[in-house]
Amino acid sequence: MKKIPNWIIVVIVLGVLIGAKFIFFPKKNTGAPAAGKGKPSGPTTADYFVAQTSSLSNNVYTTGKIGALNEIEIKPEVAGKVVTIYFKEGETVEKGALLIKMNDAELQAQFQKSKIQIKLSEEKLDRLKKLLVIKGISQEEFDIQENELASFKADQSYITAQLAKTYINAPFSGVVGLKNISEGAFVSPVQVIASLVQIKPLFIEFSIPEKYSSSVKKGLNVQFSTDKTESEKTFTAQIYALEPKIDETTKTLRGRAIYSGNETFYPGSFVKVYVDLGETSNSIMIPTQSIIPVLKGQKVFLCKNGTAEEVKVTTGIRTDDKIQILEGLTIGDTVLTTGLMTVKKGAQIKLNKPRS
Repeated sequence: MKKIPNWIIVVIVLGVLIGAKFIFFPKKNTGAPAAGKGKPSGPTTADYFVAQTSSLSNNVYTTGKIGALNEIEIKPEVAGKVVTIYFKEGETVEKGALLIKMNDAELQAQFQKSKIQIKLSEEKLDRLKKLLVIKGISQEEFDIQENELASFKADQSYITAQLAKTYINAPFSGVVGLKNISEGAFVSPVQVIASLVQIKPLFIEFSIPEKYSSSVKKGLNVQFSTDKTESEKTFTAQIYALEPKIDETTKTLRGRAIYSGNETFYPGSFVKVYVDLGETSNSIMIPTQSIIPVLKGQKVFLCKNGTAEEVKVTTGIRTDDKIQILEGLTIGDTVLTTGLMTVKKGAQIKLNKPRS
C-alpha cells in the first residue's frame, strides 16, 4: 500500500481545525449595533418648582428649664455647735434675716480679753507720751508701745471677724428648704444646713440653633409653657442675657429670659419655649424634597435650557414642606423636585408639571 505523504496529512489537519473554528466559533457581526445598544436614551422627565420670594415667619420652638436667679446651699464658715435655728422649713425669709446662731463662747472670751489689753495699752501709751514730751523716754520706747497697741487692735478685729462667722444670715430674700440638722448638732464648713432659693423672679434658660443667633436680641419676648399648665397656657418672659459664644458641641446659642409674673413655678422644671423672631420678607423658599445632602453641604438640580445643572445652596429656616434658601438660588430658577436619584449633571430634562 502506497504511503500518504506527510504534507498531505498536515494540510488535512489544518483544514479540520479551520473548519472547526467556523463551526464552533462563528464570527460575530460587528457591522450593525446590537438591539438596544448605542441608541441614545431619551430625556429624564421631572417635576419642577420655580423659585420665588415669599414672607416667612421666624418661629423657633425649643425646650428649656426654669432656674432661680439666686440659689445657694447654706453652709457654716467655721466648725462649731449650732445653738439656735431661727428659720422654719419652707418659709420665706427676707434678706439679712438671721438663720443660724452657732456657739461663740470661746470667741467672746477672747474678745473681752482683747478689750482689756487695748485699754491697758492705751493708758500706758498716754503716760509714755507725757514722758516723751519732757524727754523722760526715748522715741524708740514710745514707738514700741504704739506698735503694741496697734497689734492688740488688729487681734480684736480678727476676733470680731470670727464672731461674725457664727451668725448665718440670708444673703437675699427667698424660700428656705428642708433643714438637714437640729439644734445642738456639731457642723463643719462642708455640712449643708439647708437650701435658700429665690422664687421670684425666675429665669427661663433655653438654647436655639446657631443660624438664628443673629436674630435673637436682649429685650426680645419669648413664650413658654409647662406640661402641667391647663390647655397649654403660655407665659411671657423677656430675654435679659445671651451667652457670648456658640456651643462648639451642640452648635447652639444659650440665652436666659426673666419671668416676673405671679404664676408659681419650681426651679428646675422643664418648659417648652417659643421664640417669635418676627417675619422675614422676600425669602426664597423651595420644596424640602429638592434638597440633596452632599459631603460638604447641600445641593439642588436646576433645569437650564433643558439641561440639568448642579448648584450648591445654603439653607435657612425649615417649615412643614418648604425650606429657605439663603445662598445659591435666584428668583426664577427652575428647581427639580422629582427624579433626583437618577438625574445627572448635564442630562437632558423634560419638565413635567410644576409644584406649588
